Amino acid sequence: MRILLPSLALFLVACSEAEPRPPPTDRFVYPSGIHYRSVAGSTRGILYVSSANFDRCFDQGTVMAVDLDRVGTEGKRLPLLSESGANSAAPVVTLEQLNVPPESRVFIQSYAGELAYWERADAAPRLFVPARADGDFIHYIDVPEPTRLSCVGTSGNNCLEGALSLTQLPGQTGDLPRAPAPFGVDVGAQGDVWVTHLSAADSPAGSAGSESNEAFQSYVVRLPGDEPRVTTSDFFSLSIPDLPQGGSNSVLVDERYVFVSGRFDRYVTSSSAARRFLLRVLDKNNPGRVLDPGLDLSFAANDSRGLALTARPAVSGSASRRLYMAVRVPDSLLVVNVEGSEGDSLRLSVVGSVPLPLGPTEVKLVPRGAGRAELVLISCSDAGVVAVYDPDVGQVVAQVAVYDPHVGQVVAQVPVGQLRGTEPPRPFGLDVQREGNSARIFVSNFGDGRISVIDIPNLDSPQDARLVAYLGARQDVGQSATCREVQQ
Repeated sequence: MRILLPSLALFLVACSEAEPRPPPTDRFVYPSGIHYRSVAGSTRGILYVSSANFDRCFDQGTVMAVDLDRVGTEGKRLPLLSESGANSAAPVVTLEQLNVPPESRVFIQSYAGELAYWERADAAPRLFVPARADGDFIHYIDVPEPTRLSCVGTSGNNCLEGALSLTQLPGQTGDLPRAPAPFGVDVGAQGDVWVTHLSAADSPAGSAGSESNEAFQSYVVRLPGDEPRVTTSDFFSLSIPDLPQGGSNSVLVDERYVFVSGRFDRYVTSSSAARRFLLRVLDKNNPGRVLDPGLDLSFAANDSRGLALTARPAVSGSASRRLYMAVRVPDSLLVVNVEGSEGDSLRLSVVGSVPLPLGPTEVKLVPRGAGRAELVLISCSDAGVVAVYDPDVGQVVAQVAVYDPHVGQVVAQVPVGQLRGTEPPRPFGLDVQREGNSARIFVSNFGDGRISVIDIPNLDSPQDARLVAYLGARQDVGQSATCREVQQ
């Protein structure tokens, strides 16, 4: 006991420290949501990145507008995508200096999830970032200039001041409706913003797992993109009698329907339950109409994560489309045929599944032009790779590792925070830059704090995808790891 008391005293002093802990402005901290934007006058484009501040080392998270032409040092910049094919043997470039000026960063709540971008015709573009720490907020952030960010609802750079809480609103009954742990976000063509939440809402709040619990509910929340406001009528229940319940992970908004993937919630669903909530579909024309296509009856996965839907064919609007879903246990890419998405008779059926590396998370499509199926990108967080699936071939044609071979190979399924100086990268968010018949993939590494850059020099040969650069400094080594070491 005498040995432990000094350590305990130091811990209590550290925990009682009340001095401000502003997040760093020169690096990412658990980067999550990501969006690439090509703008006139910029050679490499702009990258918008949210930092989740997952270990709560700092008071808040951040959103940064990163000018890719400025990242690095003089003479050491991000290679151009047009040069990628000619320099296939070039080493991976590490660019730690982000060079982000004050007007290109704002502060948000911690635990940011996905990030959505809305290109408005009559106003500046707008970003939407949900964050599941205290208050369960969604932030509205304007982009009046490509590298200038502005918090909606406040004149300062703290977007929390104008954010909307999705758990604290008037008119609730039995603490419902609520959207605890908001995570997924997507924007419809008309500026309707849809948000999911990882944890089912218990009633009363805080009663999950206790005898006083009365009910669980899961919702998808619809918000107006042009003005931050929310009421209880903006919550649409995803519950269907006699079917499994749980949290929700990602959301995909089409013209008529909203697709929501289901997240396993240990408080709601028994691990031995025969069925799972993999997908629910809400009819925007009749929001009280929620469909469960029964995908779990064709493929018995534990839960689902990212979603991507192929574009509607230009020739025939009624032709079938493909919905790609990342599912876990077994870790796979689920291929779903979608018919009738333009009318009342929506039909979905599983037509295939593809084994994936551990921890499939987000899904992104890369168009390849007329007559070619889109490439499907999947971030596989536990394996530390980005998988590339080619529907024309019917298999995964590339697995690009985003871990740094100089730091050590990733150990699969090691929880974040249990390795010292060699954190698994945990690839999460994905976005794509298209240039001719080439593509550049930006990947947010939630574990090591960097952005990985992957090039596909020729979309006709996706198997040649390769890692070309890291952006930002590692968060798990040197000074970046100090806060985590103290807290643990």
